[in-house]
Amino acid sequence: MKQIAITLLCAASIATTGTAQRSIDDILHQIESASPEMQAQRELTTALKTETKTGKFLSNPTVEMENMWGGADKVHNAELTVAQAFDFPTVYASRNKIARMQSSLYDKQEATFRQQFLLDAELLCIDIIHLTRLDELYRHRLDRALQMDEIYRKKMESGGASVLEYNKTKLELIDAQTQFDMNAAELQAKRRQLGTLTGNPDDTFADLQYPQRESLTDFEQISRNYLEDNPQIAGLKNEIDINQQTVTLNRGLSLPQFEVGYRHDFGGEGRYKGFLFGMSIPLFENKNTVKAAKAKVASSNVQLESTRKNLTSEVRRLYDQTLSLQQSIEAIRELIANQKVLDTLDKALEAGQINIVDYITENEVILQSKERLFQMERDYHAAAAQLFRYEL
Repeated sequence: MKQIAITLLCAASIATTGTAQRSIDDILHQIESASPEMQAQRELTTALKTETKTGKFLSNPTVEMENMWGGADKVHNAELTVAQAFDFPTVYASRNKIARMQSSLYDKQEATFRQQFLLDAELLCIDIIHLTRLDELYRHRLDRALQMDEIYRKKMESGGASVLEYNKTKLELIDAQTQFDMNAAELQAKRRQLGTLTGNPDDTFADLQYPQRESLTDFEQISRNYLEDNPQIAGLKNEIDINQQTVTLNRGLSLPQFEVGYRHDFGGEGRYKGFLFGMSIPLFENKNTVKAAKAKVASSNVQLESTRKNLTSEVRRLYDQTLSLQQSIEAIRELIANQKVLDTLDKALEAGQINIVDYITENEVILQSKERLFQMERDYHAAAAQLFRYEL
């Protein structure tokens, strides 16, 4: 029984001990370098930014050659025309501005993807740490159940315990084994998932540890940082600027387009040459384009305001959740640290003051307390990771 007591006391100290050496930041840096998804996103951004450099130049020049002959006098006539069409000069300035804004928007979209991708990876790391701690806790429970099963099997054979008591230890062993196996399977799946992201599928990530987080600062400061450093907000602002500049562009496209060129006539009566000038008046083609662009500006402003409100509500929820969990964790840690019930239960069972059924029941209560603590710590770090996502 002394050996059982030592095992139980070891289980009680799981929450405060460990050999973790790697931080989640180390894993995130590794993922950012190795992840094919992030590499693909970077390549896509480069391609889209390159695409913005097209469509802002002059249209292609046209070259026409006419060669005609016939008639009663067999006159041969040829004509060469080289022309260049161009929009009103303000159009090109607007297109250049839109191209720069669009390029900036693609950078912000990549930043949004990166932040969400790394946040998902961080939450995966937190799950692995949580499951690893449960693995150790359940392993201690399983070891204890194996010992109790062996002890009461021998007691039953010698007449020192009843079949009912032995069956209870057997049920405890089955339950402990099932709990351990289910947690181990989930942990293995998470490890494989993270190993795929880091490019190292054989890594067990057993040395991962939760980040050291300071107490929450003023909510207004956190909320301000959460919104100001949010690439989604920045991207929406960028879209508004693009839509506003598109209004200016469409106004410019509503102005006449011009065409200038050179014309050379090789006629039978001699050669003629001169300049060509033309003008296109946009009466129908660009109708309502300015109105549509203004509607997009209004829509973008509404979307920005809606997103800002939703994120403000979200940061408030995450802040309150993190603060509440932080306080609850401190309380339950203090409660578990002050518990002497494990040693007392062991002595009571050894002295015959309680039976094995009560012993297992009480230990189940203690196990549930530790599970609750581990879950609260997991939820706390998950909420804090989302609250401070702007630091990624």
